[in-house]
Amino acid sequence: MTTMSIKTFTSVASRLPVDASVLIRGPHGIGKSQVVRQVANTLGLQVIDRRVSQMTEGDIIGLPSTDGDVTRFHPVDWFIEACRFPRVLFLDEINRGTNEVQQACFQIVLDRELNGHKLHPETRVFAAVNTGAAYTVNEMDPALLDRFWAIDLTPTVEDWVTWARDRKSTRLNSSHANI
Repeated sequence: MTTMSIKTFTSVASRLPVDASVLIRGPHGIGKSQVVRQVANTLGLQVIDRRVSQMTEGDIIGLPSTDGDVTRFHPVDWFIEACRFPRVLFLDEINRGTNEVQQACFQIVLDRELNGHKLHPETRVFAAVNTGAAYTVNEMDPALLDRFWAIDLTPTVEDWVTWARDRKSTRLNSSHANI
């Protein structure tokens, strides 16, 4: 188990190999989603944020069609965007997804592709989960978990002070913009 502060994680995550899928674990409200955005900003990448908990199979693998003799799946727009352009693909609440949706995520995490469509070579994959007995989550397959570089995010007092200072600065700047 690797435990990291937000400051350490943002520094390390941006230096990982592009093909290393990252899993951030921790309780809700500690900044897992925000830290993914910070890393993406450091890398100059846009984030594609998908809540795995809200997906059905068609939301991730696309919808089938036939051209007569062959059936194929038309990929969803967000996945094709991550194939065409460098992005941070963020699979949030992956342990709340159904087994079928988690299996599709497995192919993305392991092979960096889905149904023959390969992610852009510079696209990075991040996922996040809430951990602990208080959450209604599904068990993640150990083989899927093994495909991640996983960390337990543990914010420090310094992390919180930085967050609060940045938030106060943002609010002050937006209220001055309205004057």
